[in-house]
Amino acid sequence: MFNKFLFLSAAVLMTVALLVAPASAETITLPGTSVTMEFVTVGDTDNAGDPTRGAVDYSYRIGKYEVTENQWDAVAAAVGWPLSNETGQWTGEQPVGSISWTDMAHFCNWLTSGNFTKGAYTVSIGGIYPVTGIERAAAIATYGTVYVIPTENEWYKAAYYDGSAEVYYDFPTGSDTQPDGIDSDGDPLFEVVCNDGYNQGQPNVVTNAGSLSPYGTMGQGGNVYELTETEHSAGNCVMRGSNYGSGPDRTGYNWRFGHGYTAEGASIGFRVAIVPEPGSIALLLCGLASLICWRRWR
Repeated sequence: MFNKFLFLSAAVLMTVALLVAPASAETITLPGTSVTMEFVTVGDTDNAGDPTRGAVDYSYRIGKYEVTENQWDAVAAAVGWPLSNETGQWTGEQPVGSISWTDMAHFCNWLTSGNFTKGAYTVSIGGIYPVTGIERAAAIATYGTVYVIPTENEWYKAAYYDGSAEVYYDFPTGSDTQPDGIDSDGDPLFEVVCNDGYNQGQPNVVTNAGSLSPYGTMGQGGNVYELTETEHSAGNCVMRGSNYGSGPDRTGYNWRFGHGYTAEGASIGFRVAIVPEPGSIALLLCGLASLICWRRWR
């Protein structure tokens, strides 16, 4: 007779495998173009805050890298927006810059629905198409998988929390020691892309932006500042991280600043998150299947 204990143990192991899934590339294909992005899973749903930031009670995925110029331009060409490099920004695999938080919300909506006016962000038709609200739950009910600008807590957890040790680090390199930035022209040894004695004047390509966080993200400690979905004050969202021209002190957990929703800056970018984490759906189905089989064999 089949050993029920072994069966349930195997189900548990399958569950754990889903929760610790490594980074994976995802190709989002919608009318007009496709975009490939790499995401890491942020689980550990019972984590506490640090002391007031970083607690997230659901699994989600977040971009391993910042959104690049090439990814932005692929969507821009399909939608009919001006290409980002036409306004003197970085090119290729460097992080996209000189776009507003509103533009970022439009980008996430397109990834969700193929229409920049439909998704987690409610967009008013007309003028500059301002974002008038955030409706994640409604978008999830409609589309299942939703692409969003990460909240500050989602961004913070991905940067500073180590689920295996159940601790928050002071810096997004899995360490409490201030990371090494760019010390000289062509410096080959750095942990974050920021001014540590030398301002190189531009970000690195996103795949060469320093050490990884415990969850496997890169560039949360530098390269470009990153905007989040969370409101900082009236008319401003929370901005996190450091950039190529600022110091490594700004990579610390306690540095945050406000940035206008419609303002732009060449050294300000973002990364994309996915809610809910797709693997959580498979996890639920696996659990249900295990329970049904176990009940039948009892």
